[in-house]
Amino acid sequence: MPNLPSERRLHPISFLFEIASHGRQLLLPGLFVLVAGARGSETWQLWGLVFFGPYAVSAVLRSFVFRYRLEQDELVLRSGLIFRQQRHVPYRRIQNIDALQTLVHRAFGVVQVRLETAGGEEPEARLNVLSQAAFEELRGIVLGARGQSRPEAAAVPAEAPLLRLSVRELIICGLIQGRGLIVIGAAFGLLWETGLMDRITATIFGEQFSGRGVARQFLRGIFGQGVPAPSKIGITLAAFAGLLILTRIFSVGWALIRLSGFTLQRSGEDVRAEFGLLTHVAASIPIRRIQSVTIHEGPLHRLFRRVSVHVDTAGGERDEAVKLQREWLAPVIAHDGLPRLLASVLPSVDATSIEWRPVDPRGIRRARFGWIVVAGLVSLTFVLLLQWWTLVVFAALLGIGELDARRSVRALGWSLGPTAISFRSGWALRRRTIVPVAKVQAVALKESPFDRRLAMASVAVDTAGASEGGHRVAVPYVSRKTAEWLTAELSTQVSRTTFRW
Repeated sequence: MPNLPSERRLHPISFLFEIASHGRQLLLPGLFVLVAGARGSETWQLWGLVFFGPYAVSAVLRSFVFRYRLEQDELVLRSGLIFRQQRHVPYRRIQNIDALQTLVHRAFGVVQVRLETAGGEEPEARLNVLSQAAFEELRGIVLGARGQSRPEAAAVPAEAPLLRLSVRELIICGLIQGRGLIVIGAAFGLLWETGLMDRITATIFGEQFSGRGVARQFLRGIFGQGVPAPSKIGITLAAFAGLLILTRIFSVGWALIRLSGFTLQRSGEDVRAEFGLLTHVAASIPIRRIQSVTIHEGPLHRLFRRVSVHVDTAGGERDEAVKLQREWLAPVIAHDGLPRLLASVLPSVDATSIEWRPVDPRGIRRARFGWIVVAGLVSLTFVLLLQWWTLVVFAALLGIGELDARRSVRALGWSLGPTAISFRSGWALRRRTIVPVAKVQAVALKESPFDRRLAMASVAVDTAGASEGGHRVAVPYVSRKTAEWLTAELSTQVSRTTFRW
């Protein structure tokens, strides 16, 4: 390794990005200043200095005192003016080197760098910001310490990308994901609560029209208390349909901007994703760090013959932006491209030869019982309002529950192979999770009182870095004998393997 300078600083304009990255902390004080200024207060400029001045000074100091040193085998980070801290991060422990560039970053030729090791939920270091040349130097040294050459300098031809999303694929991705629903729904609710929706509808449809109360009047009509005018019902339904269309349009725009140029490439022992039009992201995942792979397939996925692929990695990350950058391995991918992707990220697992085994059919009784409880509780809340019509609601919920119970239990399946355990669930939103045996941390057999009554049990598998609310391997509704065999067999296989971060 060449001789390295003893100490480096961040880019000279780092303090500007430091202020911007934490600007959300000044949002409420900023709103107060704007309101005070709008009301003619003569002291709002002083309040602005009180809130903004000290923060800006501290940002400048943090950027000025931060140092990093590239040693032979480790990265040394020094920060703090009063409370000083020095951290030593061995190059071989660095799992990810992620880079983020917004339009402002690219204008100044700088990049925000995030370094992560396997053990933490927070980044080991965030270098905000480095010059492009400094980032390339740091990345080259870390990859060299891990026994990898830089892709740009590789002598052998690069492998074909595992996934490259064209404009057509990005449009399909936007239609499937529907990411505009939350934003548009929040905006619609704000307009509704502030009364602006009434002004908008009055401007379009006339002063006498108001969108409020249509659902309430429709319910009254069911019980013979008058029905809203057909024109009002039609306009309301049209507005709802327009909202759904606007949501999908917004989602497609989000995909075209956020995921523009999405490319997933195998690079040595990592998979590397690059994407983004306004904010360019370069994120990597060491293959050995992948703990599980989950394949998502909803109704719109099936319509377009696509799936989405998500991974859980060791040392789970809480930052939602980072999860978006890394853990959604493939936002959307065609069925014919899935086997090659799985073979690349799970080289020890033959995902094409999984033989699914069903759960115990008696699980339908368990699932049905849960729906009976739900139907009873929901119906009781409407007894005084609906009176004998409550029986209709109860019967409808029972019918929906029976359909859901049968389909949900029949969709469940599990498989234990020589190198992986797999689990699937869901009939509307289908999910399949594959966990290599070498990544299993613990195996648990669980029984509830209802399980014991039917001589049944469930088997759950724990992995490092499993995301909260994710699709874990937790096989329900199996006979006690099958659960005992699965637990013993999987535990034996796990004991014969060596876990690697």
